[in-house]
Amino acid sequence: MIKITLESADNGVIKTVVDDNINGAGERFESKTVYDLNLNDDNHSQTIKFFYELCEDLGIDTGNKFSKNNLYLKTDWGKSYTPTVSDLKSKIGLLTSELQQKKLELTEIKK
Repeated sequence: MIKITLESADNGVIKTVVDDNINGAGERFESKTVYDLNLNDDNHSQTIKFFYELCEDLGIDTGNKFSKNNLYLKTDWGKSYTPTVSDLKSKIGLLTSELQQKKLELTEIKK
């Protein structure tokens, strides 16, 4: 049986995974991972990594690059955030690039 324990730490979370029957051989395996969630990380990459790895440990299927529906964690502006002109230009550039990529994919499918 696999047991997952989460502990709060000063700067994040400690995840302990204990498997008392690894590979069906009756052996014990223990793994500890420390996630530093208080980094100056505007993209919350450690938090996203924590959730993906927790889902993997729990056996939760989040999909993959070949799935039609894929659980995707991302960061975005808060509802009350007021973007700067630079923020908006950057976002427009990213969305324009994504739109061009989708149009290219559509063109390839139609061939």
